[in-house]
Amino acid sequence: METFNRRSCPIGSPGFPEQGPSTVENKPDMNRLSRWGVGPSIVLAALSYAAIGAIMTYLWPDTYLIRAIPYPVFLVTGASLLVIGVPMLVVAAVALTRNYDRDQLATRGIYGVVRNPIYSAWIVFLIPGLVLFARSLPLLLTPLVAYLVFKKRIVREEAYLEERFGDSYLKYGSEVNELLPIPRLRRS
Repeated sequence: METFNRRSCPIGSPGFPEQGPSTVENKPDMNRLSRWGVGPSIVLAALSYAAIGAIMTYLWPDTYLIRAIPYPVFLVTGASLLVIGVPMLVVAAVALTRNYDRDQLATRGIYGVVRNPIYSAWIVFLIPGLVLFARSLPLLLTPLVAYLVFKKRIVREEAYLEERFGDSYLKYGSEVNELLPIPRLRRS
């Protein structure tokens, strides 16, 4: 099980601005985290690595193409992951947009199963599904690269949410998995 403790990255630490009120007479809070969160940094790292992996596979296919497993296995597995990931991404994005626009913490629906369903859709389903189509050994590591960047960068986003929503977010974080969309069993 994942543990949850975001006290290690307090608001006001280097790289994280002090948190002010959410609105002041219809003025937007300039410190408010973008609806994109830390996603762009994850995408940039994953795409950079994937480009290098794709170039390596193109230049040296005899070394990096996986030929021991029939291509239909990669095709069916990749397509199955995409069939799960695309709807998950869409549902999560719609829910996030609604809650972000209302300045509310998203905790229901897909957000009741996983705290970061958009990142989960990409890291667990979409990136692996797409790289399987390529049958490239280096590209198979792309989800790992995305996950490592996620673990490093999510600290900022979760510290922001903790500051903004307080104990509600801490309780939510202790009850819902960070990235794996597997419901936790409730203890009585």
